[in-house]
Amino acid sequence: MSNEHSTISSLLRSATAQLEETNPDSPRLDSELLLAHVLGCSRLDLFLKADQPLNGDEQSTFKELVRQRSTGNPIAYLTGEKGFWSLNLEVSKATLIPRPDTETLVEAAVDHIRKWQNKHPGNTCLIAELGTGTAAIPLALCSELNNLHIISVDCSTEILEVAARNVRRHEHLLKNRNNKLELAENDLFSGIDFPSKLDFIVSNPPYIPTEKIAELQTDVSEFEPHIALDGGLDGLFFYRYLLDQAPGFLKKDGEMLLEIGYDQQTDLTSLQSEFPEWESSCFLPDLQGNARVWIINKESA
Repeated sequence: MSNEHSTISSLLRSATAQLEETNPDSPRLDSELLLAHVLGCSRLDLFLKADQPLNGDEQSTFKELVRQRSTGNPIAYLTGEKGFWSLNLEVSKATLIPRPDTETLVEAAVDHIRKWQNKHPGNTCLIAELGTGTAAIPLALCSELNNLHIISVDCSTEILEVAARNVRRHEHLLKNRNNKLELAENDLFSGIDFPSKLDFIVSNPPYIPTEKIAELQTDVSEFEPHIALDGGLDGLFFYRYLLDQAPGFLKKDGEMLLEIGYDQQTDLTSLQSEFPEWESSCFLPDLQGNARVWIINKESA
């Protein structure tokens, strides 16, 4: 192959054309992200070095990644990384890929924790998270706040190994800010010995009804771990568990902040009525205007 057909610009053109057939939403962006990953450079460098040829190994690796992307394999799994909040996180096929919708949950949690800290100056805020995955949520909280003690739970060693590597990668968010982030392997919160009653529970639990997972877009239904998506028959298994069990874990003025599915507000409002321990709740929208965050307050009396 001549150099003119193996340059950055020519390979991007051919990859974009290939992906247009199967990934019409962002074929050029996908091509750039994959090539930047192969070359270990930024997307800007691809433009600055457009006429630079790739060697044989680089071309082969890039073409194989493009082929995998054309089958629906998510970019994050192919590069092994995903940006979330202000952080760059490792992902694997054992973990759900962090999504922009979850930043709405982080934003709400930061706001509520700050208000709590204003009322309790100098105190450490004790938080539990159910289903940490990549540890995206607790690390994002640690990037914004000080004096946090977060206990993040997930159900498998493989998932927690990814989370642990992300914690080590962002260790400066802990010691420098007097934050502590513990990872615990367990099913739900069973067997977790919290050091005291919790101030907050923050979670993005699985919430897709089991039978609807197959209806999701291919890059989700065929590649992301179903254990991180499956919310049971009606999608409400984990919310039902938390509404039932969390009152025993939280302080009397404790709060839960939970990510929810875009169409679950009505069902969750009805579900809450079965658990009188909760005094009030509200829903916050995401950037698309869908209810995305559920804030639930424990009865304070």
